[in-house]
Amino acid sequence: MSTVVLDREMLQRHGYIVNPEIETTLQLALALQKPILVEGPAGTGKTSLAIATANALQRPLYRIQCYEGITVEQIIGEFDYKKQLLKIELTRGRGLSDSLDIDSIFSEEFFIKRPLFSAMTSDEPTVLLFDEIDKADEEFEAFLLEALGEKQITIPELGTFQQKNDMLVFLTSNSTRDLTEALRRRCLYLYLDFPSTEREKEIISLHCGPRADERLLKDITKLVARIRELPNLKKIPSISESIEWAKALIHLGIQEITLENYQKTANVLLKYREDIQRVEELLKNTKLQ
Repeated sequence: MSTVVLDREMLQRHGYIVNPEIETTLQLALALQKPILVEGPAGTGKTSLAIATANALQRPLYRIQCYEGITVEQIIGEFDYKKQLLKIELTRGRGLSDSLDIDSIFSEEFFIKRPLFSAMTSDEPTVLLFDEIDKADEEFEAFLLEALGEKQITIPELGTFQQKNDMLVFLTSNSTRDLTEALRRRCLYLYLDFPSTEREKEIISLHCGPRADERLLKDITKLVARIRELPNLKKIPSISESIEWAKALIHLGIQEITLENYQKTANVLLKYREDIQRVEELLKNTKLQ
């Protein structure tokens, strides 16, 4: 088992406040060398958790942004056909074409490494992030089973490569589709929801520093919590958008949330005109306190 130490203080120094469940899951993932599947609504800090962990552990982060149609070659690597062709042309130009070993141009020298290959074969411990794995298809998931379960990848022309380091893997999902049981079985599971108002206030305070007024932060988190409860919003504000809104208010010297102050800065928190107008109506018809 790995003896790597990672605790909440280390993560907090890199801008991420964890609860006991998150802290324990991270510690178990390191000790058992298991991937972590992090599910939850968009904007709850899933990607940020992987980034903060990599920074806290002082490891390089290899990030794969998943999308519909992503291929194995795009995450493992592919042969540099131009370089192979140049090698063939140079050999022919020297009159040595008969002595060209075809296998020689299907070697690592001619292989362009992508994030999965690089992360697994690095001599130093790494962090690998598959962001929004639910956007990839099941065939892509099936390919990952070898890498995540057997800690190896196979490239037909080059052979099988074993994982060389204590790689920590994160897979994030917004649950746009169900992931396979085979993938889930290989991972530790962590669900991240939007935080309580108290925890979100603590998160915002960490990022805004001593300039943040306690009452203003309380009002921000209360209003954001109400906004997230509104039905049929086009986009629910993320934690990072709450942080940016707080920074904007502080920068402008605003110490309380009024309708006028909201109207000045709503575009920092919300990204659709319809959502901005709905919250405007909320503020006209209710009091924050």
